[in-house]
Amino acid sequence: MRKAKFVVLVCLMCLLVVGVVFASASAQEKKKLVFAWIPKALNNPVFELGRDGAFAKAKELSATTDYEVEVLYVGSVASDATEQVRVVEDVITKGVDGIGISCNDPDALVDVINKAVDAGIPVMTWDADAPKSKRFTYLGVSNYEGGKAAAELLIRYMGTKGKVALLTGVPGALNLEERIRGFKDVIKNYPEIEIVTTVACYDDISKGVEVVEEVMQAYPDLTGWFFVGLWPLFAERGSMPLWEEAAKSGRVKTVAFDTLPVELEYLKEGLLVGLVGQKYWGWGYDTIQMLFDYIVNGKRFESWTDSGMDIVTIHNVDAMIEAWKTGDFTKPLPPPFPEGE
Repeated sequence: MRKAKFVVLVCLMCLLVVGVVFASASAQEKKKLVFAWIPKALNNPVFELGRDGAFAKAKELSATTDYEVEVLYVGSVASDATEQVRVVEDVITKGVDGIGISCNDPDALVDVINKAVDAGIPVMTWDADAPKSKRFTYLGVSNYEGGKAAAELLIRYMGTKGKVALLTGVPGALNLEERIRGFKDVIKNYPEIEIVTTVACYDDISKGVEVVEEVMQAYPDLTGWFFVGLWPLFAERGSMPLWEEAAKSGRVKTVAFDTLPVELEYLKEGLLVGLVGQKYWGWGYDTIQMLFDYIVNGKRFESWTDSGMDIVTIHNVDAMIEAWKTGDFTKPLPPPFPEGE
């Protein structure tokens, strides 16, 4: 009897050892994928939600697939195409498995993107494209259509006559240039609207504040602004007294790109009249999924992958604020204008 129990005990121990060895072998068999997710700059808060989306997707894929997925969040501190090229060179040297990048310049990044692809590292762009490169797709809004939507919003609130100024970031960035092109293509149909100037802030908050106030001083009869990005709105309240006074009084109507919480509060207070938003979470979340599908599942994509866009006005701003509070961006946004308006 004792002998039988001993044999059973030995067998159980053997099974336990085999199980541990098998589990260890299974863990060792899990392959690793490292993706570099590269924004235009690390000092721009607009990219932080995309970063969080990238990390969330990596965690999800690691838990549900046979791969351990890691995201390298790397970039230049400020928006600079030369520095961004160096960042890409660095991740090529590290031997990452894929790259998702928002390009500071559509031409300056072509050679280094091609270098990565030639080295066997697939590259896709998001937010800002380098269409002449060998990237396999671009994920983002139609910036041209977004610019047109911004112009239509401004005309709805400002009317069909007046003087308008534009604020952009880094001159030459394709996404910003396309927004401006779309905006101007609508405005040119209204001969009594004059675009008096376009100023650049180089994606710098303080510079944005400075140039907006300079324009307000130079053009006291200004009636409209198109902020091609939201840079100066990150500054402390009171940083742009000339613009704020004109916006509060209704003398100047401002439409901006992006739908971040700070902008939603400006809209609620009437300083902004409309917003054209991008799918920031998807910049990271969808990019990591697409890189994974491209490498692991052999999926191929069209040259442009439309991420969609949001139009926010006073009529649906509360719904967008709620989405930010809950972190749930899956619910459809109510229409920006009541039916028939």
